[in-house]
Amino acid sequence: MNTRTTDRPLWHSKLRIEMPSQLDLYEKTKLLQWNATSEVDWSRPIVNFSEASYAPYASSISREDFDRMAAERRASTFTQLFFGEQAALALSAQLVNQCDELEARMCLAGQIIDEARHVEVFGRYLDKLGVDSPIDPMLEGIVHRILDSDFYGEKIVGMQIFLEGIAVGLFQIFQNESPDPLLRDLMRGVLRDESRHAGFGVMYLANKFEHATEAEKKRTEEFVGDLLRGFGALMGGGAFLGSTFSDIRHRLKQIGLDPR
Repeated sequence: MNTRTTDRPLWHSKLRIEMPSQLDLYEKTKLLQWNATSEVDWSRPIVNFSEASYAPYASSISREDFDRMAAERRASTFTQLFFGEQAALALSAQLVNQCDELEARMCLAGQIIDEARHVEVFGRYLDKLGVDSPIDPMLEGIVHRILDSDFYGEKIVGMQIFLEGIAVGLFQIFQNESPDPLLRDLMRGVLRDESRHAGFGVMYLANKFEHATEAEKKRTEEFVGDLLRGFGALMGGGAFLGSTFSDIRHRLKQIGLDPR
C-alpha cells in the first residue's frame, strides 16, 4: 500500500511523464490563473438580499434587521467554506509528497496556489460581511480525519471528490442565485479552478486504481462509506445533498470504486 513513513518525496533522475492527462491539466492550471486583488472590484458593498426575498417580511421586520439576519446566515455558511478551503490547501501540500509522479505533483502545486487564492477571497468576503461565526465541530472532525490519513487514496477521495464536490454544488447555487454581484464574480473564478481539481482526482485515481490491490480499494471504499454517513449527518439530507451525492457516486464509479 502506498503510504509514507517519511516526509521525503520519491526523487526522479529525469522528467518522465507517466500520466499525460495530468500534464495537460498542469498546462491548463498555468493558463487559467487569476489575481483576486486586481481582477475583482472589492470596493462594492455586499448585497445580502433581494427585494423579492424581503417583500414578504417588509411589514414585520425592518430592512436593517433583515439585512443583518441575511448577513449572519451567509457568514455561517462562508465560515465553513473558508475552513474547507484551508483544509484543501493543507491537503494539497500533503499530497505533493504522497504522490510519486512528477506531473501529479506539478498539478498539486498549481492547486496549492488555487487554494491559497480561495482562502484569500473567502477570508476577504467574510471580513466585508463583518459577522463572526464558529466552525462546525462535525465538519472539523471530518476534515481532521482526512488530513490524518496516511493513504493518498483516502486523501484524494476526501478532498477532490467529497469536499470539492459539495463545495462546487454550493458555489454553483451562489453564482446562479445570489443577489450579490461581488459574490457572483468570486464564484465565477473559484468554479473555474474547482473544475480542474475535480478532474485531477478522477483522472489520477482512475489510473492508480487500475493497478491497486484489493486491500487498497477496500480501504478506500470503507472510507467512502464513512464520508457518506458523516456528510449526511452534517448536512441533514435534502434535495441538494441527494443531487450532490449522486454526482459524487458517479465520480467514484469513474475511478473504479463501489460507493455502496
